[in-house]
Amino acid sequence: MLKIDMHIHSCFSNDGLGTPQDLIRSLKKRGLQGMALTDHNTIEGFRSVQKNMPNDFLVIPSVEISTADGHLLAINVTEKIPAGCSIEQTVERVIDAGGEPIAPHLFRLLSGIKKEKLKAIHTKVSAIEVFNGCSVPNSNLKTAKVAHAFHLGGTGGSDSHDPAYAGYAYTVVDSTDLRIDTVLSEIRKKKTWGEGVTMPLTYRRDRMVLSIRQYVQRGFKRI
Repeated sequence: MLKIDMHIHSCFSNDGLGTPQDLIRSLKKRGLQGMALTDHNTIEGFRSVQKNMPNDFLVIPSVEISTADGHLLAINVTEKIPAGCSIEQTVERVIDAGGEPIAPHLFRLLSGIKKEKLKAIHTKVSAIEVFNGCSVPNSNLKTAKVAHAFHLGGTGGSDSHDPAYAGYAYTVVDSTDLRIDTVLSEIRKKKTWGEGVTMPLTYRRDRMVLSIRQYVQRGFKRI
């Protein structure tokens, strides 16, 4: 059984702390076997560790894309996918790039694509994020119900922007094979699910305050 944090940020995100190497160390201490490094609109974090990849830990090149309709995780992409396009266009670009599109934190106010937009792409995706460590428990429960209703698999990720909270949530993969193809295959078969614990209220509160402050500083534009 593999536990992989499928939604995590490093200092290569403009609101993240810690290097990718810091994240790897923290996740290994928590007993996880891998991560999808999903920095905001960049894969530079993955490139920084690509040449010195650990043998006992899986790092999947990924990105959290800011679409016109909310955020989208692109798992296993190694090329830049432009931000600002519609969710439908972005999903197609991710698939064309050989990646797996996953909708995170579905109901988050500023960055979730919400249920209506999921309806437009649900036949193109295999899973949605059903456990986000930075979301309130009720939101995760609500999202899990949507996944079941749309007959989708699930993933989990801490959504941590600080190595100290890496691995609070993760994706459970029924395999011991540390290969990207194996993980993606299980996601596409809709056999994965998200588990974990919710991050402390103080961290979630501070993240919310920071997000709102940055939203205002950007001129009320989403990241």
